[in-house]
Amino acid sequence: MNHRLHRIAQERQDLNEGIRSFFRGRGYLEVETPLLVASPGMEPNLTPFETLVLEPNKHKHPAGLITSPEYSMKKLLGAGFEKIFTITKVFRNEESLGGNHNPEFSMIEWYQQGADYHACMDETEALLQALGFKHSIERVRLRDVFLELADVDLDDTDEKRLQEACKKHGIVWDLSDTLSDLFYRLFLEKIEPTFKGRHLFVYDYPSYQAALACLTPDARYGQRFELYVNGLELCNGFTELTDARQQRERFCEEALERQKLGKHVFPIDEELLRLLPSMRTPTFGNALGIDRLHMALKGYTRIQDVLLFSGGDLFY
Repeated sequence: MNHRLHRIAQERQDLNEGIRSFFRGRGYLEVETPLLVASPGMEPNLTPFETLVLEPNKHKHPAGLITSPEYSMKKLLGAGFEKIFTITKVFRNEESLGGNHNPEFSMIEWYQQGADYHACMDETEALLQALGFKHSIERVRLRDVFLELADVDLDDTDEKRLQEACKKHGIVWDLSDTLSDLFYRLFLEKIEPTFKGRHLFVYDYPSYQAALACLTPDARYGQRFELYVNGLELCNGFTELTDARQQRERFCEEALERQKLGKHVFPIDEELLRLLPSMRTPTFGNALGIDRLHMALKGYTRIQDVLLFSGGDLFY
């Protein structure tokens, strides 16, 4: 027997059982969602795996593997489910093979109606503690971090200001960069590296970085957070946007950005938009990578260390 593989399999079984026990103990219902859908996502920064569904009569239906179960989960919320979670595989193309990335990975995603992203941060921290995480987790507003480390006030930014900030810090940028591109260049160079050695929730992302989230009262930020454990990003959570008109506008904006990037533009999920208004406000959702959680809890440094089969092994 390969003892390393056996150890990893046992650790993952224990982790999945711990996750299920935590959510069932809080009244959540476990659900299953499809992996193959017509609209796998609109986010410009993600590239789904694409395929065709073929019927015996030769009819073809373009489809893709999910980058997240989010759309399906929200449809269930719109159908009246109150507290749900799923453990599933998700797929993202144009990802590195190794390090912190794998094109196929495991995710726990959960939603609760009647609570916002602050309650979601509370529950996420409680989940980690229940799974054996012994450290406290800081909470920092992203605007404060940008002011301190990049001398950028996210309350008042446009492309020109972010271009000037990139020049000031010696960060290479391109005239074709969008506001989101410039934000990410600064974030990846000046902000994210400082999270190493810290455990923190970073919250309130600019509105252009939170297409599926409710906005803060001043409308400048999305009610969104990410969790970092020793510099490793684990999850993305937010207070859900339930206004179908606003969501359609944001989908259209993302579709235009995908088009500019030369990426396939998937059809807008009309059923999702139809069901969104049936969700309560507030409602929170969170998507947490189980492979990275496994790494963080057990001290592994590469995603290959927690997988029985990794992309690096399969495609080289």
